[in-house]
Amino acid sequence: MTADITPQIQQQLNLSALLLKKGHNNANLNSWSGFDSEDQMQIKQAKRLLKLHGITSGLHLRNSLQRYQSGQMVSNTFTKLATELRMDTSTTFDGKYNALENPKLKHKYKMVWTYRFSLKYQQFIGYELAYYIYLMRLATVVGYINTDELILRMEDANDTIKKTFSSWGEFHRNVCLGDEFVLGATEQDNSKFPGTKTLWEHYQRLNVQHANWFKTWK
Repeated sequence: MTADITPQIQQQLNLSALLLKKGHNNANLNSWSGFDSEDQMQIKQAKRLLKLHGITSGLHLRNSLQRYQSGQMVSNTFTKLATELRMDTSTTFDGKYNALENPKLKHKYKMVWTYRFSLKYQQFIGYELAYYIYLMRLATVVGYINTDELILRMEDANDTIKKTFSSWGEFHRNVCLGDEFVLGATEQDNSKFPGTKTLWEHYQRLNVQHANWFKTWK
């Protein structure tokens, strides 16, 4: 790694902090990747996380990045269903919802129904671009992308995020909702301590541990 992490770059890296902490709880958020590139076990973990996303080469990475940046991963699905459900009444929606048998699909319908108007324009852009940056950070560990390209792509994503959201809180809420939309209901299990480490829980912890990072939105 040759480039220095300036305060501006750190703030852009922080856009993926929630997802990075969820994927690697001991991540060093002040570094390019969050992983120790000298530790073979951490390199293997980064490779495993990339493989879970179907990424085993630089080409796979760039294909995934294009899909996250263009909304193909989540936002397009949300928008299509939200457009349909905005035509429904409560009665017709209940009919559709009750006819569903798959619990995960039922959860998706319920989420889209709840946010069909409020997320009409934001969709899940925050979640997708946070993931976009997260995958690039993982990829630096195994050499699929260098920091020069990471910086250029991250600046582009940062511009879109800052134009779409008005605060860290609004952005992080979108990231958490997007994660819930993709994975299904992820409410914190209060019967366990320190908890189930859902993205919502990481959000709460991150804002306590790094409160100064998430005050200024610029």
